[in-house]
Amino acid sequence: MTIPKKISIGGIAFKVRFVKFDDDDYGKMDFDQRLILLNQAMRNNLPMTIETLRHEMIHAALAVGGVSFAVEYDEEVIVRCLDSIFFPAWDKLTKKP
Repeated sequence: MTIPKKISIGGIAFKVRFVKFDDDDYGKMDFDQRLILLNQAMRNNLPMTIETLRHEMIHAALAVGGVSFAVEYDEEVIVRCLDSIFFPAWDKLTKKP
């Protein structure tokens, strides 16, 4: 798998960029800017990069689905969001041609 420069999550395009972080974070998701940022220090560690990308895509899916903005916890809302937004985006990304 190669790390894409753009990913569609729930119909919203997120740019994927490697950047230098001033902290020890592996990745960050900026919903307002539609960005997924990955720490360039791990660029040569593909398994860690893939795991971090997946993690940040979940953050993005929860934001797209509105779960990130919920006042109370509702497990069913989270599961439905992952089923209908995250997994289709992940499956499309990892599907072999």
